Amino acid sequence: MRRARLLATVAMLAVPVLQAAADGTDRAPIEEITVTAERRSTDLQKTALALTAIPPETLDKSNVVDLAGLNGMVPGLEITKSSGFETVVTIRGIGSETPENASITVPGVALFIDGVYVANTISLDQTLFDLDHIEVLRGPQGALYGQSAIGGAISLVTKQPELGRFSGQGDVSFGDYGLHRERAEVNVPLGDDWAVRVSGQHFQHDGFATNTLTGQKLDDADDLSGKIAVTWKPTDSFTATLTGQWYSADQNGAEQKNISDPNPDPREVTQDYPSKFNLDTQVYHLNLQWDLPWFSVKSVSAFQGLDHRQQEDSSRSAYSLLGSYDDLAAWNTSLTNLNEEFDLLSLPESRLQWVGGVFLLSQHSSQFVAEFEGTDPNPVTAVGPGLETHPPANLAYGNYTYVARQSVSPFVQATYPITDDLRVTAGGRFNEDGYILSALNFSSFAIAPVQHRYTDHTPTWRLELDYDVTPDSLAYASFSRGYKPGGVNGVASAVVVPNSFKPETNTAFEIGSKNFLFDKHLRANFAGFFYDYRNEQYIETDPYPFDGGMANIPSVHVWGGEAELSYLALGERLRINGNFTAESGSVQGSYRTIDSTVQQKIEATNPNCLYGGAYYNPACWAAVIASARDIGGNAPPKTPDFAGSLNVSYAFSALTGTLTPRVEYIYRGALWSRVFDEPGLDKVKAYGLWNLNLDFAPDDGNYTLSLTASNLTNKAGVNSRYTDPYGTFQTSQQYIPPRQIIGTIGYSF
Repeated sequence: MRRARLLATVAMLAVPVLQAAADGTDRAPIEEITVTAERRSTDLQKTALALTAIPPETLDKSNVVDLAGLNGMVPGLEITKSSGFETVVTIRGIGSETPENASITVPGVALFIDGVYVANTISLDQTLFDLDHIEVLRGPQGALYGQSAIGGAISLVTKQPELGRFSGQGDVSFGDYGLHRERAEVNVPLGDDWAVRVSGQHFQHDGFATNTLTGQKLDDADDLSGKIAVTWKPTDSFTATLTGQWYSADQNGAEQKNISDPNPDPREVTQDYPSKFNLDTQVYHLNLQWDLPWFSVKSVSAFQGLDHRQQEDSSRSAYSLLGSYDDLAAWNTSLTNLNEEFDLLSLPESRLQWVGGVFLLSQHSSQFVAEFEGTDPNPVTAVGPGLETHPPANLAYGNYTYVARQSVSPFVQATYPITDDLRVTAGGRFNEDGYILSALNFSSFAIAPVQHRYTDHTPTWRLELDYDVTPDSLAYASFSRGYKPGGVNGVASAVVVPNSFKPETNTAFEIGSKNFLFDKHLRANFAGFFYDYRNEQYIETDPYPFDGGMANIPSVHVWGGEAELSYLALGERLRINGNFTAESGSVQGSYRTIDSTVQQKIEATNPNCLYGGAYYNPACWAAVIASARDIGGNAPPKTPDFAGSLNVSYAFSALTGTLTPRVEYIYRGALWSRVFDEPGLDKVKAYGLWNLNLDFAPDDGNYTLSLTASNLTNKAGVNSRYTDPYGTFQTSQQYIPPRQIIGTIGYSF
């Protein structure tokens, strides 16, 4: 609350400054922002939904290199880490509570790159690259975005080739932790109708943390990104762009510090099994637009490939501390994805603005897992041939899973002006999703094949009314429903976990307003919302070891309010930006479920569970089931009661150019990491951090200089806590990056 009062005080003190500046003689208005959230270019202030647009310059000023760095920059957005390699995106309390099960479930916030739906969560680990801007849509997108946009959508819009213009830019950055980053982009016109854009990035730094037993540096980076885009525009009415994007990461892995680690240093861990993380992705897509006399045609055809290899210490500890080991020797995922979206759109001058189309997806993924447990101080954890047919005695869990997924979603949305100032928008989508799962679970106790199928058919919608209160103020109210498909669990011997789990739905009520004030010097946008969230998917613990899987919490309510402010004055020299979010929620009614940490204690001490009893003894299972807790009334995970940020910059004329200092404060309130709201395990403390940036741009010349200090006070803020629902059920936490000081030299032509 002290942080909240501080932000509120600063905001109140800023109001007289805003008014004074607005009354000055310099009347330069704040810039307009063009977005594509509605499948066509629109003004942000005339787009009747909660939407934030972030330019790449803002990311650099705050040292944001991946999606997790967006925390605090967008109202209601929380991006947390899970199990070291999964990025969990939550908007207004709606996201994903099924980590380590990415092959059989989908995220709750959809990610798009240039209109291509990215249908997996591991790709979210990538370093951001060659962006024109980011758009974050808050709330269920039940018409235009469909099935995994139950909480919202994030659209990464990259820079595109330009006809008739030869240009380029690049920069080099150096910082502490051995950081260096090289970025280069060049645009080459080929005649009047063709243009090619080539861009690349190398990003590397040493680890922020140290494993004191293995000597590894964790939370390191060693990434390569590349993109080639070719545009052909033979006429004013037709454009085709073919793009290839590649990403490769070779890292030691994330710091996952056990909360019971005896070392108090937040940047040191005590673990005796080395970690490793490798990720390679490819995306190839063809974007077409053809403007016909009566309507426009758009098509996005894409192929995605992913290859992920990882190993980690699943105990997040050491044999010397636990008297046992839990080593994940392999967690490997391969994925191929084909998707097509075909849209028809009304012409911009049409009175009735409409869009209709169909989304098609075909995905094939495979996963291999090998996890070893035991009490031998010198274990053998090698993954060799014949592991699934002759598992060694210390193989606690092995798995091959193959999933084929198909999705078909036709949709339509239309906006009609009832009067010059009043408009109504209505849209719907029919979502058909199907899964075929084939799995082999194997361990020293059993070998069991699994075959499951699942299909669901779910309609979603959006209904919205917006009104121009004044030429500079828009008010809107919306009623919408979003959806996330259900699926199948790859379990063979589960006692309580079902073979399939239900789809989620989120029925949302929202009101908002978008305003230009002080003669268009202040942009002030507000939104309030209430969600009726049904069948939330989460990982249910099963009494049978390693047979946990997805189940559904029947009903959760979430509510809150948001504000975004942006102010520009004094000849465009003074800029103040801020956003604030207050939200809350609770599980409705009574719902009982098993806590994996309680299961662990029972299976370690109950006589019916000893000597492998958890694998065959119904009396052991009954004891675990009896321990189930009622989570009714608990707050939804990853939903801080308050979060926000405030930054102020001022451009000075200095020497032969412009010097712009910027100071930023980001606050994220406390949150719960699991549905159990167990204070000792699940409470993630609040943190606040300061960022500073100094830019210099010469009046004559093509170079720029920048100095950035992020997390200036070196706060060891906790990004997330994670209690592993499998293995030895240890709880670990991951930290935000430490203080970094980075200098950048850029050049453009």
